[in-house]
Order: sequence, then C-alpha cells, then structure tokens
Amino acid sequence: MAGYTLILAILILGGMIATLGDRIGTKVGKARLSIFNLRPRDTATVVTIATGGMISASTLGILLLLSGQLRDGLFRLESIRSELSSSQEQKQKIETELTAAKTEQEKAQLRLGQINKSLVEAVRKQSETQALLQSVESKFAQADEQLQKASQQEADLRDRIQNLTAEQTSLQAESSQLREEKSRIAIELASISRDRETLKQKVDESEQRLAEIEKQRIALSSEVASLESAREQLLISLEALRKGNVAIFADQILSIGVVRPNLSNAELRQASIQLLQQAERNAREILDFLPDQAPKEPVIRITDAQIEALVDKIKDGQSYVIRILSAGNFLKRETKIAIAADVTLNRQIFARGAEIATLQFTPDLSPQAIASRIEQLFLLVSFRARREGVLANTITGKVGNFPPEALTELFKVASELKSPYEIKAVAKEAIFPASSLSLELVIRQNGIEIARFG
Repeated sequence: MAGYTLILAILILGGMIATLGDRIGTKVGKARLSIFNLRPRDTATVVTIATGGMISASTLGILLLLSGQLRDGLFRLESIRSELSSSQEQKQKIETELTAAKTEQEKAQLRLGQINKSLVEAVRKQSETQALLQSVESKFAQADEQLQKASQQEADLRDRIQNLTAEQTSLQAESSQLREEKSRIAIELASISRDRETLKQKVDESEQRLAEIEKQRIALSSEVASLESAREQLLISLEALRKGNVAIFADQILSIGVVRPNLSNAELRQASIQLLQQAERNAREILDFLPDQAPKEPVIRITDAQIEALVDKIKDGQSYVIRILSAGNFLKRETKIAIAADVTLNRQIFARGAEIATLQFTPDLSPQAIASRIEQLFLLVSFRARREGVLANTITGKVGNFPPEALTELFKVASELKSPYEIKAVAKEAIFPASSLSLELVIRQNGIEIARFG
C-alpha cells in the first residue's frame, strides 16, 4: 500500500512542478528576460530544462528518502553483490558438506544393517550352540547311564563266561561225536542228491512229454472241430445237391484282391468295381450259361450305396484283402447271385521261419502210417492258417501247397530213422492273408535238426 501512495505522491509532485515550470517559462518568455546574456527564447529553454531537472531531483530525493531498499540498491549494490557471491559459495560448501554427510549416513546405515545381520546370525548360532550343548549333555548323561549298564553287563558276562567254559569242556566231547555223525550224514546227502537229480530229470522228461501230449490233444481237438465243421458243410451241400444241380456254394470265393495302402477314395472305388467285375466274370463261368442263354444284365446285383459302404471300410490308408463271397447256394444258370464282401487287414500272419504245427513220430511206423501222420500235419497247418486269417485258394479251396518231390524225399529220410523224431511245418517266407502258404517241413531228433524239405 505504501508503494502505491509513494507513486501517487511522485505523480502529483511532478505534475505540480511541471505546471510551475511551464508557468515560469511562459512568464519569462512573455517578459523577454535574459539570463547570462542569452536570448529570451534560449533563456525560456534554460528555465524549462532547470524545471525538468528539479522534477527529476525532487522525484529521486523523495524515492531515496522514503525507500531504504532503493538507497541500498543505489549506494550498496557492489557490497550486496559481494555478499551474495559469498553467500552462494557458503551455500555450495554447505550443500557439499550435506551430500558428504548423507553419504556417510548411508554407509553408516549399511554398516548398521550388516552389524544387525551379524548380530542375528550370532544370536542364532548361540541358540544352536546352546541346543547342541544341551544335546551333548543329554547324550553324555545317556552314555554315562549306558556305561553303568555295560559295567553291570560285563560282570554278568564274566559269570556267564565261567559257566560257558565249563559247558565248552563238555561240548568238545560231544563235538567229536557230531563230526563223525556229520560225515556220515554228508555221505547220505550226496547219495540222496544224486537220486534227486535223477528223479528231477525223469520228472522234467515226464512234464515235457505231458506238455507235448497236451499240445497234440489240443491240436487234435481243433482238427476234430474243423472236420466236424467240414462234415456239417458237406451235409448241407449234399442236401442242396439232392434238391438241384448246385454250381455256386455258400461262402464260395468269387474273386479276391489286395488293396494297396494310401489310395484315394476314387482309386479305392475303382479297385472295388474291378473286383466286382472279376466276380461277375467268375460267376458267369461257374454258372455255365449256354451261348444263347447268357443274360444281358449282370448276374451280381450291387448298388452304389453298397460300393460306398465297402469303400468306407478300407479308406483309412491301410492295406486290405477283399474277398467277394457267395451269400448262398445257387444252381446252374441262375441269373441273380447274392454276394457278400469280406474285408481283412493285410497284415503279416506268419514270419519267415515261424512254426505253424508240429507232430511227433515213432520209428516203428509203416509208410502208410507216416503218410497218414503227415496228412494230419497238413490238416493242422491248414486249420491253424485258416484260423489265423490265411485265405483259401479261390479255385482249389485249399490253403498252401507242398512240392511232391520234396514230400518223396521226406518219406525216404523218415523211414530210415531208428529213434523217435518230430516233423515241424514252418513258413518258408512271410505269410499274408492273400499270399500262398509256402511251407518247409523240418525233421528234428533230440532237439537237433536232421533235414529240411520244401
């Protein structure tokens, strides 16, 4: 508020002095006064300048009179600058000292933290040492107690040693008698051990023989079941023959083929159609149509839906064997044949050298008996091969084949053997469902291979 009052006073005073100077200048100009021999006009100018200087002097005087800060600013400026520079240096010095003090404080705090950690670790170690000390004291007390017990036991043992010494004297006499008894028992045990080994060998031979007999029994049971099934099928066929001239029997294979893996749906469909066309040709040939009586339409009727269903079964990218079978008995020259498609995964059934069937032979068999037994072996091979999934030949209906000249050589070798032997039928090569069952017959005697045929 005082500043505003000062400014107002300066303005009023300046205005009054200016007005007074103007009037004085006017009067001097009108009176045409002369100072210092100057012209009146110049004298008026000098008066006006003097009046302006008075205004400035009075203004400055009032300011200096009323404002101590202005007086300090005009007359003590250099001193204030010097003091300000000194104050800045002191401030920087104090800030430097303050920063150093803070650094020392942080280091002190860090050392204090480390000291606290060390103190906590020392307290923990002291607690552990105290606990260990208590444990040692407890163990020491237990050891002292056990020492006392050991001393008592030592005294007891001394008494027992004295008693045992007396007993030892009597036992030494008995020991000599026991040694003699032991020698006698050892001789008897050796004899018993030899007898046991002999019995064990006989038992093993008996068990092996029983296992072979059981094996033959199972094989013969399977053979009987197979023959019984064949007998029933034969009776059915005979009944059909009595009713008419049967050309195609139930489950007769009309065509067979192997589908390669990773075929497209279009290729699978084409393969299925070709297989059905082959079945159509085989069926027409078996039905024995007269040249002028052959039907114009296919004798095997199958829809697109049935073909698609067949493709769905084999489209997983694997190899399959497909058989087109007759769904019943059909007479010659029938024009409508029902069929069924049998799909089998084309997997390896027997590896090369795999044993398929085995029969035991005795050396006293006649040639006719040997031939009968080998025929039984072939029946067992056929039964097992069919059971495992080997498909029969579409024309002969048989599974596998064996060269007649090799069979003649086998008869010749078998008839000359003078001790029991066995004949094994093994796969000559890897066997798949649709492949031919190529066999080798191996004669073994006492576990040793004598000859191989096929």
